[in-house]
Order: sequence, then C-alpha cells, then structure tokens
Amino acid sequence: MMTWPEGRMEFVCTEPAEEGKREERWLGEVKVRSYGPGMAELIIYGRDSCINAVIGKYMSGQYICMPDIDTGCPLSRLSDLFWNKERLSANMNETDAVTVAHALRALSGYTGKDWL
Repeated sequence: MMTWPEGRMEFVCTEPAEEGKREERWLGEVKVRSYGPGMAELIIYGRDSCINAVIGKYMSGQYICMPDIDTGCPLSRLSDLFWNKERLSANMNETDAVTVAHALRALSGYTGKDWL
C-alpha cells in the first residue's frame, strides 16, 4: 500500500542551460487531490502554470493524463526525469514538461516507490 502525501509538496525544477546561458531554476508544488489503487489525481503548480493530472497503471506500465490540455503519455519510473521529460515535451511546452517530470520525481521521493 502506497502512502500519499497530505498538503502540498514543494520541489525545485532545473533545466540545463543551453550553450552560453545559465541553468534555469524555479519552484514547483504538487498536491495529491485523491488516490485509489493504482492511480492518483494531482495538481501541479510551477512557473505560472496549474496542471491537473491523473497518473495510473495500465497493462504496459504507467501513464499520465492531463485532460485540461488534451494530452497524456506513458511514463517510465516516477523518478526518471530524462525519459518522462522527453515524452511529456512532445505534447506540451518544455517548461511545463520539466515541472511535471520534477513533480513525479518528488512524489517518488516521498513515497519511496517508483511504480504505482
């Protein structure tokens, strides 16, 4: 049984710098709104965005769905920043993809689990 956090969890997002520029950093927050066996509903805040998301399990692994922006994709381990960011950025802007990937890693760190 997974233990989910109560309230908001803060995390720091980082985006590697392009050549000649500095690394970007910003604060993000994630709140678990509801959860059940193999799923959780999240609200993710960062850089002037508020993203409603559902993460869950399906026969091929894990997924994320963000109905308000008509997008979703499979996920790797929750802590896998690179893979999750790459998949997310194909369907949303880079800043929001980085924020969501860091939120998933923060959840993994809190729960001690990489899989739902």
